[in-house]
Amino acid sequence: MLLFALLAGCDVDMHEIEICTYTVQLRYDYNEENTTDENKIVYWVKFIDEYIFDENDKLYHIRRVTDDMCTDYMNSELQLEAGKYSILAVGNGDCSTVWDARTGQLPVVGMTDREDLRMTLENADTFEDGTRGPCGELFHGYRTFTVREEGGATRVRVDMVNAHFQVRFRVTWRNSPVPKRGTYYAVLEDVVSQYRLMPEWLYPAGSFVARQHDTRAHDDYPWSDNRVIHHLVHSQFERGNVIDHSNTTYLNADSEVWGQFVNYRVKNATPLIMKLYFAPDGTRGENDPMVLPREIDLGQYFAHFGYNLAEAGLYNRHCDRRRQDNNESDGRPFGRRLDRRRNLELIYLYKLFY
Repeated sequence: MLLFALLAGCDVDMHEIEICTYTVQLRYDYNEENTTDENKIVYWVKFIDEYIFDENDKLYHIRRVTDDMCTDYMNSELQLEAGKYSILAVGNGDCSTVWDARTGQLPVVGMTDREDLRMTLENADTFEDGTRGPCGELFHGYRTFTVREEGGATRVRVDMVNAHFQVRFRVTWRNSPVPKRGTYYAVLEDVVSQYRLMPEWLYPAGSFVARQHDTRAHDDYPWSDNRVIHHLVHSQFERGNVIDHSNTTYLNADSEVWGQFVNYRVKNATPLIMKLYFAPDGTRGENDPMVLPREIDLGQYFAHFGYNLAEAGLYNRHCDRRRQDNNESDGRPFGRRLDRRRNLELIYLYKLFY
């Protein structure tokens, strides 16, 4: 009896041994991009869709994991056969559709290859002018692991990384006529709307230097692994993979218009054209006047002030004009490179455009 417990046992918090009903436990962790030692996963992520692939990179299992309101963690316990596996995880993906790029259909167990998994922003609200409404904060994770035939359950940490770009804006009228009260809406044009879920960049354990992800060099399939490894989703900016976002807002008591966009990640040199409109009757129409005298190119704004939106930087509030080579970032600490609040606040004074 003791022999059986040792062979099929679970080491629970390194204190006791119990009989396992699973062979692998995936522990999802979100440390806010290395800005905290705590696991903040349940504060940000409501559910995770996990796509598990076998050693031949074929889709083996699909499952949704939801948060447990009584705990401060999210774990997934699975009964997998011995072998090598990898997982692609998507958190809060209710505004997106995951699909197979080879077939153009939903993923199919035993058929879909890992390299073909894509995600497209499709399910956000669509307005009468064809633009898409705001979506929620999205998260992405990737890891490889091995399940052994004996020796206890596999335990693997899966680090989630925010996979969204959030920008807040405020338009203030000064030394000019107070605008009319009513409905305003902002439009952000040509926003990336597709991800390739296999990571493009990663921060290896114990390193703060980002490298382009290489499956042969970086995927080591450990038995149990608690290392902190962040993988960054691959943003695919192509002309056919962009949509226009919009957000309805109103004039507040201080004669200001506030709003925000939450969408897929952007890169350096990505064109981001923002326009602000006023809807006199509260309904959007083709003849609605633009509030600002001209459109605003946020891409040029970021470039002018040195914001690094590169693959390895995600959302960098610090002025960093050093360039990257093809395989490595500039080496700045991960935690300092990222905006912990995941937004950039842009303030536009109406008088600047006269």
